[in-house]
Amino acid sequence: MDPSLLKEREAFLKRARALPVVEKPRMTPQPVEVSPSPLRRTASSSAADMRSLDLRPQLQGRFAVLSKIVKYMKQRHLERDTHPLSVEEILEETMLHDTPQSTIRWLEDEALPNNPKIRVTPDRKFVFRPRYDIRTRQDLYQLLKRHELKGLGGVYLDDIAECIPDAEKVVNFSNSNGALSV
Repeated sequence: MDPSLLKEREAFLKRARALPVVEKPRMTPQPVEVSPSPLRRTASSSAADMRSLDLRPQLQGRFAVLSKIVKYMKQRHLERDTHPLSVEEILEETMLHDTPQSTIRWLEDEALPNNPKIRVTPDRKFVFRPRYDIRTRQDLYQLLKRHELKGLGGVYLDDIAECIPDAEKVVNFSNSNGALSV
């Protein structure tokens, strides 16, 4: 190895050793308090159990509930079940019965109306909104033709799969007929 590089390395290591190291402060163990009566301990543990049962849905988090709802609404759309649902109906169908009232209000007022994948009807019901409004092979062909004429480029297969239940089959059929190129 080059002697100048070795000198630079040694100088670097010397400077690195001279820098102070910040260590994580050591935790001192807390003395365990012994409760005078076993009755008191059981009461507090049962109260803690009750609190943990009440908070169980909240531990999932609001966004986990929102994600489950969006995935469920997408699955409904792909099964051609497109009628709108209220939040209560959605929670019932997704079996999220124990969702806290605060999360339900958040879903109704903020999360679902502002979600780009969900459309709100005038009667405050929700339905899945795919990126493109295509349902058949012909709709897909028209979409691709429009994109070509306007020079917009291609369409992602994931976006098509979000709109049509058998997207792979439709794309393969259209590709074999020469209608599109993947």
